[in-house]
Amino acid sequence: MRTAAYIGGFAVSLGVGAAISSACAVASADSASSAAHSSTHSTSGHSARPKSTTAKALPANKTPAPQTVAAAVASSPVTTKVGWVTGPNTLTPSRFGIDGTDVGVMWDNGMTGVNRQVLMIFGDTFSGPNMTGAWRSNVLLRTTDPIAGVFAPGSTTNPFAGSPLSSPGMSKQVIAGSARNLGVFGSQVTVIPTAAISVPYDNQYGARQYVNFMSVRSWDFSGAWTTNYSAIAYSDDNGQTWTVAPQTIRAASWLRSSTPFVYGNQNFQQGAFVKPPDDSPDAGYVYSYGTPSGRLGSAYVSRVKEADILDLSKYEYWNGDTWVAGKPGAAVPILPATKSNQYAGGFLGQLGLVFGSFVAGLFGVGGPSGHVSEMSVQYNTYLNKYVAMYTSSTGSVILRTADSPEGTWSAATTLVTSVQYPGLYAPMMDPWSTGQDIYWNLSIWGNYNVQLMKTTLAQAGAAGIR
Repeated sequence: MRTAAYIGGFAVSLGVGAAISSACAVASADSASSAAHSSTHSTSGHSARPKSTTAKALPANKTPAPQTVAAAVASSPVTTKVGWVTGPNTLTPSRFGIDGTDVGVMWDNGMTGVNRQVLMIFGDTFSGPNMTGAWRSNVLLRTTDPIAGVFAPGSTTNPFAGSPLSSPGMSKQVIAGSARNLGVFGSQVTVIPTAAISVPYDNQYGARQYVNFMSVRSWDFSGAWTTNYSAIAYSDDNGQTWTVAPQTIRAASWLRSSTPFVYGNQNFQQGAFVKPPDDSPDAGYVYSYGTPSGRLGSAYVSRVKEADILDLSKYEYWNGDTWVAGKPGAAVPILPATKSNQYAGGFLGQLGLVFGSFVAGLFGVGGPSGHVSEMSVQYNTYLNKYVAMYTSSTGSVILRTADSPEGTWSAATTLVTSVQYPGLYAPMMDPWSTGQDIYWNLSIWGNYNVQLMKTTLAQAGAAGIR
């Protein structure tokens, strides 16, 4: 996601005061990190952006002093960096042609035994330094050790290899946007994954993989962007090949997609998926969160039975009191709840807010603004609560908790700020770390790569996390 320079510049310049204030309450131990991970088409039409010099490799086998962590856990979460997941300090350039990338959505592939893996899907990817070389809209990695970041060599055929390859040493683009899905006013610069999940399915592996992605129409300014639509792609071979389900397309406005615009779908352009635990009364549902494109909207939530994830007519939307079937416009902001107007694309966008859904459909206007960006959600077995993590408009990673997927969500807890990690965005949680220690991917714009972070939660019920 190459427009992320906003986080390192715009957000810091506007929000540094807030970030510094919040940093005073953040128990973030930027200790020496553990060892850097053992894993380490032409750019025509996708000009490279300058970026800062890549950070030095992190020292090996370093962890926070036990007494430091123990003291901090009693009152608030402690967050540390672990090491790079991708980039020059890993094997990803030589094994997969991944020298620069971002996002890194993680999910469990839903399989058992030796086939069980964590899959990671990334955004705009370059094979050379400073956003040069072969460019792909997205690539996928697989691992049985997401904390150590061990990625086996890739393969053009093996669905359990470290990555699907197009040729030796080059990960392929796994999800492509088709021109036939674009409308009269649609033009596509890239296809970015925003959420992923697996559900049981009657195929040879007993699980199907689903990725929610957005078709980006344009990179705009200050970290904002415009989408044509969002949609779901699925894979029956552990992510080796993918099919876009055209019936899942949610047009962001009129005429940007071949699928007609439905009011409310503009608020489900970026996403996050979560499945409730098996002993929950909500088990069997997939909860699908959405935000408008471009980092300047609230989060909304819908749900659907696992077997119906590709049928938009079966989705139910939370209206603040109950679930409403088949009407995305019924969804209200849940994270955080707000009634303020969002940034709406200048004068024409403001007209959309004033004159209602039809005009909103012309210009892709979203709903109220909560500044929720690039979110992930999981059920945490240590807290026995749902945990949501996202970046805010002031360049901070925020954590909130709730007893149910729709909330009510807790007050925000700041984990790290852009003062500590300039250019941060897209916190994506590891599905296997659902206890007191949560590991999560964090994208860093200056390095244009993904690093692994660790948050040790406060003691259940203690101040800071409730």
